[in-house]
Amino acid sequence: MITVVGANKGGCSKTTTAVNIAVGLALRGEEVVLVDADIQLSASRWNAERESSGLQPFITLIQKTGNIAATLRSLDEKYKHVIVDVAGRNSRELITACTVAHQLIAPHQCSQLDLDTMLELQEQLIQVRDLNPELKAYCYQSIASTNVILAGTERNEFLEYVAEFDQLKPLNSKSCFRKVYRDVMAEGKSVLETGNEKAKVEIWSLIDEVF
Repeated sequence: MITVVGANKGGCSKTTTAVNIAVGLALRGEEVVLVDADIQLSASRWNAERESSGLQPFITLIQKTGNIAATLRSLDEKYKHVIVDVAGRNSRELITACTVAHQLIAPHQCSQLDLDTMLELQEQLIQVRDLNPELKAYCYQSIASTNVILAGTERNEFLEYVAEFDQLKPLNSKSCFRKVYRDVMAEGKSVLETGNEKAKVEIWSLIDEVF
């Protein structure tokens, strides 16, 4: 299964989401390969730190940019899960990956700058589905507020906005703004390898819902 984690705006936790999914699936004994298709190579630096620290499970990572469709097809024959991290913009990698992917997870914050990019993503999905009509596309709320007073209102606003785009399905799961997500990236870890139970529940919920 090929899963692309991507959107048309940076800073919405795409790489964070991708690496946490990869570790979660690996912890369940699944064969996983993580494809870093972003020229910033954030996932590659995370994985290099993971390898140098000797952390298990080992995550296989491949770097590939440009037209990545053929590479993803080939990897899909060897691994049960191919997790693809693409740049936060309208990129060749995002489009070519979606032409062969089984599903897209598009993280978005509940901010106007993030939500405004859904129109472009909607148009991209319409075109991509001419080539890949079975592609599933999920919108994943990321960096959500942990304030109990604000969280409900923010969530409702997010769902109302996503409802305007029929090419995207909002996920029930979401990730909140937690310092632990940033801290573990520098250590080559997943939040699943920490004692932060709230963050762990968020990632397991995402994996259970999508996979």
